[in-house]
Amino acid sequence: MRIAALILLGFLSFTTHAVVVSGLHDVRVVVTDQSAANRRAGIEQAYQQVLVKVSGHAATLQNPLLQKEQSNAESMVSQIRYVRGEQSQLFLQVSFSASQIQALLKRAGEPVWGSSRPLTLVWLAQETDGQQRMVTQEDLIVRSAIQNAMEERGIPVLFPTNDLDDELALPVERLWGLFSQDIALASERYPVDGYLAGRIIPSASSWYFAGQFSYGADTTQFSVQAESPEVLALQVADKLADTLASRYAVTESAETSADGYVIRVNHVANFSDYQRLLNYLDAHIAISNTRVLSVNQDEVTLSLTLATSWPQTWDVLALDKRLKETDQPNTLQWQP
Repeated sequence: MRIAALILLGFLSFTTHAVVVSGLHDVRVVVTDQSAANRRAGIEQAYQQVLVKVSGHAATLQNPLLQKEQSNAESMVSQIRYVRGEQSQLFLQVSFSASQIQALLKRAGEPVWGSSRPLTLVWLAQETDGQQRMVTQEDLIVRSAIQNAMEERGIPVLFPTNDLDDELALPVERLWGLFSQDIALASERYPVDGYLAGRIIPSASSWYFAGQFSYGADTTQFSVQAESPEVLALQVADKLADTLASRYAVTESAETSADGYVIRVNHVANFSDYQRLLNYLDAHIAISNTRVLSVNQDEVTLSLTLATSWPQTWDVLALDKRLKETDQPNTLQWQP
C-alpha cells in the first residue's frame, strides 16, 4: 500500500493523527535496462535510499561502516522486480530485509525510525506571473514533487482541501507572509500532528522555497534553493525528516538500566488485552525486551529494557495513542 492510501485512512479516522507507514524497506529506482551492471547499480542506489528512509537522516550515508557494507547490499534484498512506469520508464523495485537493515543501522550506531510517524499538513503558495496563489491538486508539478519526496523519505503528508473554509481561514496573502498563528488556526480542522507551510518562487534558472514547519510549541523556519522542483522538494523533505527523526528515531544508548524500566499499565481488562499489550510493546522500536513482573486485576506491572531514554521512548509510544498517561507516576492506561 502506498503512503497516499495510508494518508487517506488517517484523514478519515479522527481517533489518531500519526500514520503507520508501510513499505519503509521498499525502494523504487530508475534503471535504463535489465543488465547485470545496471541491476547492481540500482540495488546500491536503493540501499542508500532505504538507509535514509529508515534512519530519517541523509547524513547517515556518511557513516564509514554503512559505506563499506554497500558492496554487500544485494545480500540484504528480500525481493526484486522490474516494473514499467509512465511513458514506459523502467524501474527496479527493491525490497530489503527489515531485520537486516535495522540491525545494520544499530551496528553502525545510527538511529532507527519506526513505522509510526507524525502526519503533516502541507500548505503551499506559489508565485506565477507575479501573482501569489495557493498550490492545489491541479498544480501537478509542485504537488507531485512534494508528494514523491515525502514518500521517498517515509514522511506521511496530507494536503488541505482548499475549499471555501480554507480560503476564509487562511487567505493566500497570510500564507505567503507565513503568519504562524493564522496557519495554526487553519490547520486545526485537520487531524494532523503538525504542519509544513511555505512559499515557492520559480524562475528560469532555479526554484526557491521559504517556509516553516510546526509541531506543538516548536516552529522552525528555513529556506532552500534548487535547480528543479524535484530537487527542491527533496531538500524540503530532508529538513523535515531530520527534525522529526531527531525526536522519534531511536539510537541505542548506554542509558539503559540492567534492571529495566518499570511501568504499570491499567485498563487491561482481559487476556486478549493482555496479549495485545505485550505484542505491542515487544514489537516497538524503542523497547528491546518486555518482562511481566505482576498482574493485579486490570493492572499489569512490566519491566522494559529500553533502547534509549524513557522520555524519548514515551515520545515514540505516544504517537500511536495506544497508551495514555495518568496522574499516577509511571502508570499508563491501555487503549485497546
